[in-house]
Amino acid sequence: MRERARAAVRARDPRAVFWAAFLAMAALGGVWAVSNPMAASPDEPSHIVRAVGIVRERSLGSEVRVGMRQVEVPRVYAATLEMPGCYAFRADQPASCSFVDLTTPAADQPATTTADEGNPLYYAVVGLPSLLPPSLEAAYLMRVVSVLLSSALVAAGLRSLAEARLGGWAVLGAGVATTPMVVFMASTVNPNSVEAAAAIGLWLTLLAALHRPRPELALRQWWRAGVLVVLLVNAKALSPLFLALIVLTVLVTVPWRRTAAVLADRRPWPGIVLGAVGSAAAVAWTAVNGAVSGGDVVNHPDLGWRGALEGALSLTTFYYEGMVGRFGWLDTRPPSWTYYWFTAVLGVVLAAAWAVARRRQRVVVAVLAVAVWLVPVALQVPNARYLGLPWQGRYLLAVAVGVPILAGLAVQARTNAIPPRVTRRVLVLGVTTLGVVHLAQLLANLRRYVAGTEAPWFEPVANPWYPPVPLPLVLVGAVVAVAAWSVVLGWFALGRATPEATDAGHLGAGGVRRAHDDGASRAHDGASRALDGSPAAGTGDPGAAPGASVTGPSAAPRS
Repeated sequence: MRERARAAVRARDPRAVFWAAFLAMAALGGVWAVSNPMAASPDEPSHIVRAVGIVRERSLGSEVRVGMRQVEVPRVYAATLEMPGCYAFRADQPASCSFVDLTTPAADQPATTTADEGNPLYYAVVGLPSLLPPSLEAAYLMRVVSVLLSSALVAAGLRSLAEARLGGWAVLGAGVATTPMVVFMASTVNPNSVEAAAAIGLWLTLLAALHRPRPELALRQWWRAGVLVVLLVNAKALSPLFLALIVLTVLVTVPWRRTAAVLADRRPWPGIVLGAVGSAAAVAWTAVNGAVSGGDVVNHPDLGWRGALEGALSLTTFYYEGMVGRFGWLDTRPPSWTYYWFTAVLGVVLAAAWAVARRRQRVVVAVLAVAVWLVPVALQVPNARYLGLPWQGRYLLAVAVGVPILAGLAVQARTNAIPPRVTRRVLVLGVTTLGVVHLAQLLANLRRYVAGTEAPWFEPVANPWYPPVPLPLVLVGAVVAVAAWSVVLGWFALGRATPEATDAGHLGAGGVRRAHDDGASRAHDGASRALDGSPAAGTGDPGAAPGASVTGPSAAPRS
């Protein structure tokens, strides 16, 4: 068993990749879950009340007014609405100021939720721990369920990369996509968590399945894609729109003849049907419940289209920070240098894609980046007089994560154009830098709640807040979890090809050469290569994942 395990680790076996990524991200998300006071994340109290109401009452409650519903829940869950009252939006105030009477945690009482129009699928899963005897520990277990679910979705995407025998820059792009904000949201009770995590998994799975199709894995990969679609599209009201953007973008990166060849095989059909049915259910729920209603009351009469446009554009930096890491009730901003370091890694991936990727891939990445910038503007300006400018960066994470993922995959397809030593050094430095950013932002968030942002870093403070787990254990756990996540990314990204897993090829609009055991697949390979006249070749990257051919340090780079 030990020998088989070692062989799986050396070969970057897809199952080994999945479990390593799942455990590492679950550990990191678990540290985040106990580093935040209960209800200290955006709208978490409302989401907790809705989840408990659906699971325990098996009903949606009674409507109080448009956008608000009342349900009967145990006192401990209703009290989450009161917990952040003294420190929310006050970053200098530690969470120790909060005191809520929980002497009768199981006594039912009415509680209101503003998440009354949300799709119930996520809440039915994350609310399961509330079936236990009511307690604050059960509320934290709801966070744990969210962490485990989100970690599994991200790990599923990385498994798809491993099955497609893609590593190197593709893994670095996935690491950039899994921002501290993604992990933070995964550690909270909020449907935005599963939306972002499922989107990462779906981007990676669809790109792998279409760019590196393997008929023997088609049934499994497309079933996985179908499950990811169902969880993504049923997360929030705008999720169907985001799904459409993801699918359209992925299809544009692939020649139509290749897509048609993949879909001609019946094995992808069950997964596609599952995704289509789940999407139809999500759209029907939104249509019936009016979850994207723009309202009919003019609350901002002075906010005309020009003012709304200028205001939305001026908030671009705020939206970007919300995608990287803006915690608490948007009141916890980590040090500025963490944004700079993260942006540097993102910039390297984008610059490499612009330098070596094929023209189609460069155009798609650029258009998607512009779309991420303009979508918040397009969605807010028409309804600004009614709703103002309520957008947050995390709302668009499902689409935004595609930018580094597409760029990383595009570079990996053309990694022969980059000297192997440069690739290895960039991957090591990039993964290390991302680890430092994760750790620094986690500790900054913890400091905010323990002592407040105005307190000194390394000096005792009066009346600090303590997490439910001993603080020294949280600190050690943070270092270990971040290190584990960085090691997993580095191990996957820097893996060498193995003789039994060699499958050289290009990703992108160009040709693909794949080792198939049937004549039809070989004929399809020839047709795909003819699309742009480029011959199939090995990636030549000693840091590529299993399946990329290794030419050695002496091989001359080829464009």
